[in-house]
Amino acid sequence: MYDLRKVLAELKEMPGEYHETDVAVDPHAELSGVYRYIGAGGTVQRPTKEGPAMMFNNVKGFPASRVLIGIIASRERVGKILHHDPKHLGRLLKDAVQNPVKPVKVSKAEAPA
Repeated sequence: MYDLRKVLAELKEMPGEYHETDVAVDPHAELSGVYRYIGAGGTVQRPTKEGPAMMFNNVKGFPASRVLIGIIASRERVGKILHHDPKHLGRLLKDAVQNPVKPVKVSKAEAPA
């Protein structure tokens, strides 16, 4: 099964693609600012860099929640996630739109989440 957990495990194995922190962060302004600094190399100097996806494990006011940001912030990372050349992502998107997957309907009692 290829899901978000598997993607994160793969990103953790790729140097510079994933960063995780347990430092408490305020979700209202601090979280995005921290990611901007880590993920893009600052807020003023250009050009910005392509930084890692980042997991915040300690979000103030949300004790049982984590926030993942920047996982699809670059074509290169999306290519790695999908195991395809980033140059061909447009074709993959076109093919997906032309061949949609039919939804699977389940009852409320059967729904896993």
